[in-house]
Amino acid sequence: MKCLFQTICVCSLSLLGFQGFAQTIGAQSTQAASSAVTTAIAKPGVTFTPGTFGGDDIRLKLDSQGKYLITGGAVEKPEKGSWTTEKKGKHTLIRLISNNKKDDDWLFGVRSKDTLQSVDEDKLNVLDKPLNINEDVGILTRDK
Repeated sequence: MKCLFQTICVCSLSLLGFQGFAQTIGAQSTQAASSAVTTAIAKPGVTFTPGTFGGDDIRLKLDSQGKYLITGGAVEKPEKGSWTTEKKGKHTLIRLISNNKKDDDWLFGVRSKDTLQSVDEDKLNVLDKPLNINEDVGILTRDK
């Protein structure tokens, strides 16, 4: 009987110890996931200085609150929305997201702090080639 009691006590203590260990591992896992999210959010994003850009009968104004206005003969009507910067491979991109959800996003590759080029998301290799201002289309330069 004493042996049975000792066995039950040892098993109970083992289960309690295992449960405590499992809770510790679970808490560490949750903390790691929480820290990963915090780290991802806290990482400084790609930045780009807002401004007004023009070219190819397009005028693009990027403001410091993340809003844009695009106008000109190359667009049907003035369009407003929000803009974001993103990194895809080695390329920095500016994405224009229209307030009108029916419109597609505009995407510009950043060639320099003063030059943007309209790009197709699947053909970013145009940003690797030297800019030919006479042949390349969708080139916007910062107003001075």
